[in-house]
Amino acid sequence: MPKAKFVKDIKEGEQVKDLFLVSNKAVLVSNSGKPYINLALRDRTGQVECRVWDRAEEMAKRFDRDDIVEAAGSAIQYQGRIQLKVHDVRKAEEEADLADFLPVTRKGVEPLWKELQGLVGGITDPDLSRLLERIFPDPPETETARRFRQAPGGKTMHHDYIGGLLEHTVSVAVICRFLSGHYAGVDADLLTAGALLHDIGKVGELSYDGAFDYTDEGRLLGHLYMGAEWVAGECMRIEGFPAEKTMLLKHMILSHHGELEYGSPKRPKTLEAILLHFVENMDSKANAFLESMEELREGAAWTDYQRMFERYLYAGKKKG
Repeated sequence: MPKAKFVKDIKEGEQVKDLFLVSNKAVLVSNSGKPYINLALRDRTGQVECRVWDRAEEMAKRFDRDDIVEAAGSAIQYQGRIQLKVHDVRKAEEEADLADFLPVTRKGVEPLWKELQGLVGGITDPDLSRLLERIFPDPPETETARRFRQAPGGKTMHHDYIGGLLEHTVSVAVICRFLSGHYAGVDADLLTAGALLHDIGKVGELSYDGAFDYTDEGRLLGHLYMGAEWVAGECMRIEGFPAEKTMLLKHMILSHHGELEYGSPKRPKTLEAILLHFVENMDSKANAFLESMEELREGAAWTDYQRMFERYLYAGKKKG
């Protein structure tokens, strides 16, 4: 059965029967003591919350999280959002194209990769050039490069789609390259290299072969530590790579969240690290804002509460 009805097109009152990716599954008990399944089903256009009230224990045995399932149910309105009341769900029998179920960067992986290669080619420092060409080979022959092109920028907060990490990285590096000519005393190559490497740890922090989640290593260590250690290891493999450049790159990676309470083991203490922090934060926030505008309910001037911003966001009144 080919994918026909996408989440963004589901309307209240419709009967839905289609394929979806299970991004969350939990068997719970209602106040009356009856078991039910709390489900989140998704495709490349979005995610819909679902409830299975009848035969919940039986149906829960049919599928697991990250499975492609065939779900049938009715679309209802609940607290201003579409929800599915599912009356039948089972694991899909035929092969499905995962591209139908996971969101992908609209800018295109190949154009973004080409732009990244242009940034790497613009590095004149021979040490940093060798490092970046090693990490981002073209064509992308290494496992790290292939997964870097695929990884999302986050699980839910920003750039949460296939190619999101690549899109975010290129955006941050382009802005940093511009700023390196705006402020005196900036090491342009170091700043650009730090921008290209700042989130490399997300390649291993996140899992993205199905619904986006964190790996065990990602939960225990986090992408700042993982990225800094991994880059340091790559620097060691380059004969004669200066220890100070390794240290400065590690500092930029470890400090790019800016403050201790936001997960940075260290706060930025070099001009390049300070600029990287603010650019990275700006790009993340701008992307999250634009994504929230796309999820705006029809006719609404305000978004739902946005956890990243800890506030509601104003979209403005539509001009008639």
